[in-house]
Amino acid sequence: MTDDWRMEPIGHIESPYREGFGIPRQSGIVPAATGILVPTTEWQDPAAWRGIEAFSHLWLVWVFHAKRRMQAGDRKAVRPPRLGGNERVGVFASRAPIRPNPIGLSVVRLIDVQQVDGGVRLHLGGLDLLDGTPILDVKPHVPYADCPADSRGGWASEPPARLAVVWGAAEPWLARLSPERIALIEQTLAQDPRPAFHDDADRVYGMRIEEIDVRFVVREHRAEIREIVPAAD
Repeated sequence: MTDDWRMEPIGHIESPYREGFGIPRQSGIVPAATGILVPTTEWQDPAAWRGIEAFSHLWLVWVFHAKRRMQAGDRKAVRPPRLGGNERVGVFASRAPIRPNPIGLSVVRLIDVQQVDGGVRLHLGGLDLLDGTPILDVKPHVPYADCPADSRGGWASEPPARLAVVWGAAEPWLARLSPERIALIEQTLAQDPRPAFHDDADRVYGMRIEEIDVRFVVREHRAEIREIVPAAD
């Protein structure tokens, strides 16, 4: 038996989130966050995906490719945003992105399975993944086994509070953006992407969504969009 495990991605995610800031902290809380799983050449064969369209949701096992892994000298306790960024819990009692092994797990909605040029594309919703995220495995979500009736959520038993979202000075953009893009921006801002320890009503934040940068402030439980500009590549 060896402790040296090597894994190869079976695909990568095309996501609207091009930077870490703004990515939902859990899958499913931003339904409008849609993207595509593009299998690698080896796994483009439609036979590998036969029958998957019968499932409404999928488990994705993936890699935190843009985060460093936990080092020996790191604290073994973290400060979850849901606890205000002040209280610590053990890393294994959290979903913190910096982990002993950089592995993530998400439940996503399967919107469609397309065959393109002899290959497969999976269209997904409720993403919490950075663009380019390597996918290690895909498994069907099975409700009777994956949603136990007596499960407890510990310190995360209730969904997070949501911000109201207003367009403010950026309102002219409502006529220029698609309804899908508007929903993505509003749902992403509503889950408050700021670090838990930030509470500066005058601070302007920038959130990258595909090719645009959404700039906003948060005041009195409300996210106000100040402007939208082309993102700097």
